[in-house]
Amino acid sequence: MASPSLFLCFILPIFFSISSTVSTNSEGNALHALRIRLSDPTNVLQSWDPTLVNPCTWFHVTCDSNSHVIRLDLGNSNISGTLGPELGELRHLQYLFK
Repeated sequence: MASPSLFLCFILPIFFSISSTVSTNSEGNALHALRIRLSDPTNVLQSWDPTLVNPCTWFHVTCDSNSHVIRLDLGNSNISGTLGPELGELRHLQYLFK
């Protein structure tokens, strides 16, 4: 049987790593769903690739030190459309558009 210290040293860090990835991926999924709702005639959102785990690398997306999306800056980009419930997945969002 594994000792508690083995769990804390090896298993727990793996759990937190996976948990962080899932959280970040849910934010990426939410942003991709938003992209689908929007009309983007000049392809400003072309970097919003749902196959990338981390949306923090996408243009017009700013993240905090924990890789949570905190800002979407899409002002003056000629984007139109409706916002949807998927924005609720962006729990750390502080700034939306411009």
